[in-house]
Amino acid sequence: MIKLKDEVQVETIAMNELKDGQIAVIVDDFADYKGTVVQRYGNDAVALGMLSGNGWPAVELNTLRVRVLEAGETLVIYNNY
Repeated sequence: MIKLKDEVQVETIAMNELKDGQIAVIVDDFADYKGTVVQRYGNDAVALGMLSGNGWPAVELNTLRVRVLEAGETLVIYNNY
């Protein structure tokens, strides 16, 4: 799983508001997803660094809160499957 190294306080949005190609980190505590880095890919969101199937189809229905990553932020890969 890829986790964010440096946490910066900024505004969050619902995952369904991500634009295609945007990368964000989940900030909700729901189901241990907090800290998971995701990317919007068309109508889906995929969890970066995870096995196939770790994502959210039909992202437009997903309301998990995320923080869009800004240019220059550092990602540290702890475990890449």
